[in-house]
Amino acid sequence: MQVNQLTQQLRTMPGVDATSNTFNDDIARGPAFFEVDVDVVDDLTGDQLAAIASTYLADLETQNYTGYHAQLNVRHGDNAFVVDTGGRPVTNRDQILAQARSWVALRRRFAGGTVKLRAAVGHAGAAPPVTSGSIELGDAADYITVAGAVGTLSTGFADLTAGDWKISAGKQHPAEIDTSRRLPTGEEMELWSALNADQAIPHADVFTINGPVTGTFWVSERIAEDGRDMAGDAAGDMAGDMAGDVALDNAVRLAERHLPIVARLPAPVLYTATNQYQGHIGFHGQATGPVAILIGGCMKRDYRPSAAEQALIDQYEKCRH
Repeated sequence: MQVNQLTQQLRTMPGVDATSNTFNDDIARGPAFFEVDVDVVDDLTGDQLAAIASTYLADLETQNYTGYHAQLNVRHGDNAFVVDTGGRPVTNRDQILAQARSWVALRRRFAGGTVKLRAAVGHAGAAPPVTSGSIELGDAADYITVAGAVGTLSTGFADLTAGDWKISAGKQHPAEIDTSRRLPTGEEMELWSALNADQAIPHADVFTINGPVTGTFWVSERIAEDGRDMAGDAAGDMAGDMAGDVALDNAVRLAERHLPIVARLPAPVLYTATNQYQGHIGFHGQATGPVAILIGGCMKRDYRPSAAEQALIDQYEKCRH
């Protein structure tokens, strides 16, 4: 079987610790596909991974896999490099090999964290491919470390930044930047530092650039409830809603404190201060709970704002009444 032969061939290559594959050609169970899984050694080099990826791509060219969706998964612990070649001939082999080397370099640069990279895979007649990935920093990392990671991507790996990226701090000091099609500007990173440094009202920040329903730029501030440490529930949203007087008061006070700074960015900018990173934003971009302000725009809401939030809406939004 061709896939087994490829899997065994990859197993013999330098830098490989183990290999396996998943294969399906029973149409009754779903589309035909195969995935080759490669576990690599800790001291894997960029050239070794490029050779692994090259062998995989060469096999796709020389063997008849018509009708199969193919994918290469390279892992070391939770780190992953994925080449989803699909079922069509690949047109950007050299770019994929360069990205393989970049994944190894990123792993070394962020050795205490987890790096996942999905290669840009090109096909004839398709839109230009883009790379996407994530960098989950170590437990002790904070917003300053996140800013440093953004700088590293910008200066050392600019060719990887046109896709979707998620850069997050550790559980002790939660902070996150999610990007699509571009990294934050210098002005946006200055805002990042200013908002995170001001912990007079404990909170954590998430920046989202070009989100599906949140516009070109979204600042989401998540408050701690009832004096809880922000790290106490970093893995998920805090329980409860914003109905509590203390939580809502804290959210409004945080918004009053930070909106003048956020408003320095070019409009429109979405700002939320809630007990959730998602900011009580619905699937269609409407606000389902306080506090949500669309600076320079007009936010759709399915709740009645408090008097304090309404004052902020009147000050920062531009709605036609």
